[in-house]
Formats: sequence, structure tokens, C-alpha cells
Amino acid sequence: MVQETVQVMNVKGLHIKPAGEMSRIALTRPCRVYLKVREYDVNAKSVLGILSAQVKCGEYVTIVCDGEGEEDTLREIIEAVNNKFGIE
Repeated sequence: MVQETVQVMNVKGLHIKPAGEMSRIALTRPCRVYLKVREYDVNAKSVLGILSAQVKCGEYVTIVCDGEGEEDTLREIIEAVNNKFGIE
């Protein structure tokens, strides 16, 4: 299991487009991927799960990957978060 905490800097937080991009990345990987947001754990392979966390701009989330390809998956998602999912 690998994890890292990142800050979401999209102006609108994790709204539908970045949530969709994050889940698209997670769905292409065999490992379990979830986000720790405040006191919640949400499935990163579910757009609705990500949206339900209501992550706002400037908020920190911990990305957790567990299983085959976990390190590559974590690196790809962190890169997407740091690049604001190509939005803005």
C-alpha cells in the first residue's frame, strides 16, 4: 500500500470534470484506489464517490493505492492533481 497527501488546486475543487478524469485513471488500473478526505474514505474508481466528498479548492486529500501497480497508479494520479487535470 502506498499513499500521499496532495492539495487540490482546481478553482472549483473536484467537480465533475476532474472527478471524471481521476476515476478514469483509477479504473484503468487493477489496484484498489481510494481517497481519504476529512473523516471519509471514498472509492476513486467512482465519480459519484469522489463528488460525494465535496473536495474544495485548497483542500488536502490523501490518495491511497493498494495492489498491483500501486506505485505507478499513485504517481499518475498525483501528476494529474498537480496539473489540475488539464483544466483552467
